[in-house]
Formats: sequence, structure tokens, C-alpha cells
Amino acid sequence: MITDLKEIENSALSLNKKDKARLADKLLQSIHGKIDPEIEQAWIDEVQKRKESLKSGEASLHSASDVINEARKRLQK
Repeated sequence: MITDLKEIENSALSLNKKDKARLADKLLQSIHGKIDPEIEQAWIDEVQKRKESLKSGEASLHSASDVINEARKRLQK
């Protein structure tokens, strides 16, 4: 069994993206506990809603630096 943290890190980093995501989820659950299924579903629904609004053109993406610059301009007024 692997017990050295560096070995565990190296093994984890060599995983494919899907397995890394599964491992990350398991580790986070071990710290924070199981996610409430209703809350998880609410987030999934929100992500789908935002995805659809981007596809339809109702919403658009902006870079973080543009948003921060715009906020600074508005705060200076």
C-alpha cells in the first residue's frame, strides 16, 4: 500500500481527467461530508440554465480583467 504522500500525489497526478475528478470529489466529501442531493441538483439546473442562455445569445462571457476594470470605473464615479 502507498503511504508516502509524495507517492500518492504522483500517482494521483498521473490519472486521466475523469479519474482525477472522481478522486477530488471523494477527497472533498471526506473533508466536507456528503453533498445534499437537492443542493447538487439545484446547481446542475443552474449550470444548464446558464449554458442555454449563453447558447441562445441571451448572455455573454466577459474576461475577469474587463469586469474588474468596469467595476473600478463605476466605483470612481
